[in-house]
Amino acid sequence: MNQIIFFLGLMACIYSVSAGYSEDEDHGHSTYEEKTKQVQIPIYKKYAIPIPHPYIVKVPQEIKVPIPQPYQVQVEVPHPYPVEVVKHVEIPVEKPEPYIVEKHVPYVVEKPYAVYVEKKFPVPIAKPYPVHVPIYKHVFHHSSKGKGWH
Repeated sequence: MNQIIFFLGLMACIYSVSAGYSEDEDHGHSTYEEKTKQVQIPIYKKYAIPIPHPYIVKVPQEIKVPIPQPYQVQVEVPHPYPVEVVKHVEIPVEKPEPYIVEKHVPYVVEKPYAVYVEKKFPVPIAKPYPVHVPIYKHVFHHSSKGKGWH
């Protein structure tokens, strides 16, 4: 895979170099003239000069946190201080369970008792509604073939 990429890159470089030469050719149609002039470029040398940089020195510090201390007060505070606690306790309510009561009936009841229910569902039917049609006196609504009208 790397060889294919390298080959394609090499072909692209060769193509760009050859295209550059074909564009630079002048066929005598241009008055453009290119001149070169040498320019002195100053060269700076780098010297490694050690520059002192500040660095961090850890200084041990002791941080004092003030701890509250008990002191005498004029009002006497009972210890422990009584605190009112409100606690909601849910009391379960016992619900009575239904039970079957047997009653003796002097006659026999058929079970299941046959019941017939007749339901009537109204079905909407689309009814025609009157539409106003204007009748003009100068327009012939019926053509008669015998008088020459078409």
